[in-house]
Amino acid sequence: MEFMSKMNEKIGAILVLLFIGWLGCIVSAKAQKNDPKKYKDLMDRGVAAFQKKDYPSAIRLMTEAGEIIPTDTIAPLYTGIAAQQINDQAGAIEQFEKYMARGGRDAAVYYSVSAYYRGNKEFEQALSVLDRAIAIHPTSIDLANERINILLAADRMDEAISGLKRAVERNPNDARSLLNLSIIYTNISAKTDEEVSRLEIETKKESDLGKQLADTKKTLDVYLTEQMRLTARLKKEPKNGEVKQQLTSVMQRIADQKTAIAQLEANDQSALHASAAREYGQRLAEVRQKYAIEKKWEKYYLDRSLALDPTSYDANYNMGVLYFNRAVKLKKVVDGMNMTEYAKEGKRVEGQVCGIFRKALPYFERAKQIKSTEADVIDNLANLTNVLKQFQEKNVVCVVPADDEPSSMPAANPVVQRPAESKPTSTVGTKPVQTNQTATAAVSRPAESKPTVPAEPPVSPPVVMAFPRRFALVVGNSAYQNGSSLEGMPVNDATDMADRLRALGFLVTLVTNSSKSVLETSIGDFNQQLKNADVALFFYAGHGIEFDNHNYLIPVDAKLTDPEDVDLQGVDVQKLIDRMRRNTRAAFNVIIMDACRDNPFKTFNRGGSRGFKPVGDLSGEGNMYLALATGWGNVAENGSGRNGVYTRSLLNHLRSGEVLDDVLLRTQIEVKRQTKNRQNPQVVTEMAQEIKLKF
Repeated sequence: MEFMSKMNEKIGAILVLLFIGWLGCIVSAKAQKNDPKKYKDLMDRGVAAFQKKDYPSAIRLMTEAGEIIPTDTIAPLYTGIAAQQINDQAGAIEQFEKYMARGGRDAAVYYSVSAYYRGNKEFEQALSVLDRAIAIHPTSIDLANERINILLAADRMDEAISGLKRAVERNPNDARSLLNLSIIYTNISAKTDEEVSRLEIETKKESDLGKQLADTKKTLDVYLTEQMRLTARLKKEPKNGEVKQQLTSVMQRIADQKTAIAQLEANDQSALHASAAREYGQRLAEVRQKYAIEKKWEKYYLDRSLALDPTSYDANYNMGVLYFNRAVKLKKVVDGMNMTEYAKEGKRVEGQVCGIFRKALPYFERAKQIKSTEADVIDNLANLTNVLKQFQEKNVVCVVPADDEPSSMPAANPVVQRPAESKPTSTVGTKPVQTNQTATAAVSRPAESKPTVPAEPPVSPPVVMAFPRRFALVVGNSAYQNGSSLEGMPVNDATDMADRLRALGFLVTLVTNSSKSVLETSIGDFNQQLKNADVALFFYAGHGIEFDNHNYLIPVDAKLTDPEDVDLQGVDVQKLIDRMRRNTRAAFNVIIMDACRDNPFKTFNRGGSRGFKPVGDLSGEGNMYLALATGWGNVAENGSGRNGVYTRSLLNHLRSGEVLDDVLLRTQIEVKRQTKNRQNPQVVTEMAQEIKLKF
């Protein structure tokens, strides 16, 4: 199959064939009363030039020799080979065309010329060449598969499907054609899934626009409440410049919201958006049904191929990928559940996710037995093993499903995409022109999956606008040695946040259950990274204490019995802010603290608040955001499920294309609603520029 790699190994054999070929042609030349002496002389000199790697001279001499005997195939064949040595693709194709016109039969040459035309999108010429090759080699599956590739590249889908089906009708045991049909549906279903995601976004967008006026009024209410709170505080602290700045910012946002409400009320298009949402919703239902049918066809043909050839690496690997990706897709449903939904259905669906992952395992294992050094299957098998181990550690009961795809033919036959390419074997050891080659009979690697991580939004790769250089340090402390443990939730929060930030284009350092020395070292290393940052983000989940107007992060090895020990055993947030300011000129510095989970040290009972206090100096270059999970003196609720209330809400809104200000505001609203106003997240900002961060 891999005739393309034989050229360099068989140059000597080619030269022998050159001598044999042109000597044989002498007899023909004599019979035709041509000039065999001149032909032999030119070929001798051409061979000598070829041996010296003087390919231009070899091409000139053997081209002239080929013109002496119009029926000769040897000279144009090896003139084309010489042209390939100097990457003269057009010259090689010209000679190969002569070779074919004179009756040459080498399948590799026909494949090479066809691939050249396909690469140039000259599909009719490519098909013409393949049809001539198939007439010479009517039983060649490889040439038949290449013809299908050309049809698919030309968007002649129906012909491609019909071609494969005819191949299966002629030979019901044609496992390769069945596998290629499965791969077709793999590719087209992936595109349909992208269409599903797009329509979901459009449907939600139109629906959201229909509710925009009501939502804008709700946002105004939030700002009005915040105005009242800040006004009351300013009466008590009339010299507090920070409160004055916050109040000015809130007043501006109130004015902006009122302007937006007036515009919406003057031109209310809610009915129009609601109609658009219905249309998108109807189309979404149709495309989802199409996707389901395509996935059934994918498995139907893959089942048949495996039944005929259970030792096929490609078929076993692809079946493993099919189950793996199916589990990933179902897991996104779990990750999208709110706390109530998760409490009701989360564990059951997680069991199904685990079971589907297990369905993939034997296929990857069998594929590895067949090709033990294949990198894709080695990597995917290791990833899958780790996934199943994490489910086991979480004590998830895996429910291995029965085979949910019937062996009978699905109900419909949708339009499809291209199968993997297949190449004929060369009969002369040459290296035909390579154009747009792809891997044979293998789909792309399955999507990455980590069972403990919330799903990424179903969107295209993250949008990076004006701020491409993004760095983040994410810390989660749960296993406190001398205080109350947080049962793993902050580590979950940090792990999930790290994965979400990576998906949004951040270079992330994740640190969990860190001692003070590890935490300080990590902060130091992080600050060294920030010299070239556009955006710097620090996220912390764990215990935090406010003392003497300073906020402290608490490492897991802290042992606090006296308030005076806090500055020795904790990490001062103000110092963190100062270091970030000194080490970066980033447009945005963002610090997010999901840290106020009550005082963990029972003997530390004087002078320490259980919550963070929004004090300190945020001023400097760039824009600074300090986001706190709850207000001073209050406790951040853990809630139920995998994440704390604040981080779970933040993850729900931290998506590609969203603006930071909107993300933090929506998180605040959601947390207040879920906790019935017991927890009120705070955001303190210092803006140096009139710009916004878009993820």
